[in-house]
Amino acid sequence: MSRARGKASSVIIVAGESDNDREALRHLIRALHPDPCPKVEMIKDKIKLAAAIDQLSPRVETIRKNALARAKDCGAELAGVVIHADLDQVADETYDRVRERVTLQLRKGLPCKFALALAAVEMEAWLMQFPDAFPKVRSGWTMRPEDCGKDLAYLPNPKEHLQRHLGKPLYRTSDSPLIMAAAVQHGHVSARPSGNNRSFRDFADELASWRK
Repeated sequence: MSRARGKASSVIIVAGESDNDREALRHLIRALHPDPCPKVEMIKDKIKLAAAIDQLSPRVETIRKNALARAKDCGAELAGVVIHADLDQVADETYDRVRERVTLQLRKGLPCKFALALAAVEMEAWLMQFPDAFPKVRSGWTMRPEDCGKDLAYLPNPKEHLQRHLGKPLYRTSDSPLIMAAAVQHGHVSARPSGNNRSFRDFADELASWRK
């Protein structure tokens, strides 16, 4: 009974660039967060961080205010904030610089734990780590064997790649929450999936650190 009270009294807020990415993260958090996982809610502001590296402070302040307000609306304590951003490029040295600068500003500006989902290149590269989830959503979808287990942080256009090679019907960004939900439901998600993406590992490790 005490566990149920703890889960009801705290909330994780998800912020980011799009409804689809936030919804996909909502499913992912529940799979990766150390038990017990608080309730997961979202704020709707389409806040871009990676593309505004020189104007981070006001954006982080917006996240802070909206996360606290959303937690208050839920009648819950703010347990943490998860922030999504597409890097829009592969995970080279630029990834390290962007992640470091955004993390520093989040540490300064947020009054709680946080985890940065800085996806290289896009959320689709994270989805591709779970190839068995795709046919669970659309029976005509199959990832190519050569795409399974590769370093997806260096795949330059994962969204277009899926549209070319996944099958019919054509992949759409609105499919991403369904794919992530299927990956979670069928037990494909772990901190170290068979696919490989450094930006995913960084996020999973950061979320796992919340148990400390």
